[in-house]
Amino acid sequence: MEYQLADVFTDVPLVGGNQLAVFTQRRPVPAEVMQAIALELNLSESVFLCPPEHGGDVRTRLFSTVREVDFAGHPLLGTAAVLAREREEDEALLHIETNVGTVPISIQRHSESRFTGWMDQPIPRVEEIPDEEAVRLLAVLGLEHSVLPVTRYDAGIPHLYVMAESPEAVRGVVPDFPALGAAAGDSRINVFAPTGPETAVTRMFSPYDRVPEDPACGSAAGPLAAHLVRHGRLASGTRISLDQGKAVNRPSTLHAEAVVHDGRIQSVRVGGGICLIGRGELHVPDSMVSGPLAGTSTVGVVRE
Repeated sequence: MEYQLADVFTDVPLVGGNQLAVFTQRRPVPAEVMQAIALELNLSESVFLCPPEHGGDVRTRLFSTVREVDFAGHPLLGTAAVLAREREEDEALLHIETNVGTVPISIQRHSESRFTGWMDQPIPRVEEIPDEEAVRLLAVLGLEHSVLPVTRYDAGIPHLYVMAESPEAVRGVVPDFPALGAAAGDSRINVFAPTGPETAVTRMFSPYDRVPEDPACGSAAGPLAAHLVRHGRLASGTRISLDQGKAVNRPSTLHAEAVVHDGRIQSVRVGGGICLIGRGELHVPDSMVSGPLAGTSTVGVVRE
């Protein structure tokens, strides 16, 4: 099984961004095998390309180290760069199928290995968090309060957002992952603070994954922009740049913008740099990829 490696949300390979493997075989593989491969590689996510089912350019299956996810940001941007290089296109508009629908991605090639991509994300569902749940989460994070209401946004992966008093408070969080998992359930936890009118620092914790702090989370960047717009901290349609990943020695830059009208989120876009850094082969026995489990579509959530 051939794959390509990418660093996403960076313009500099090997030292920043979120790491990704894209398997390009476009043939049915049992979900159990996909999950085993994702755990073997131990990256935030691994992508498996499949033939399209709804008129898109390709269908994707996205796996973290412990579960299949319906939607994710950096895997889709990395996939778009892989497809653009396969087609030798300098600019392309791609339609990539996911478990939550087809995601349009515009991609621009700057060199053989460096790209910039922008994706239109699904509109997230918004859920205000009860006070007692918010208080419990803040206590685990070691924060006295959240400047904005603690809110859950879900566009395929549920994310909780906590706005700290300062960038220093964000950087000072020392995560207790078992306690965070108990306080947040299946949601990822995002702690952020503005660093300027159109910039912010953010960290994303995923207690149940084997990569428990994400270097750069595209699925969280879009709802974060929407959260700020909804609460009047950012003008609708304004692009915000997010600094993430320094806490895990993978500095990353994500760009996001959201349009909100009458309190309703109308559109969410996320973009950034992509570096394709290598390729390889994984040797998997034929019996594992062609047996009766081929095409299995679900994997249960694993908590360890």
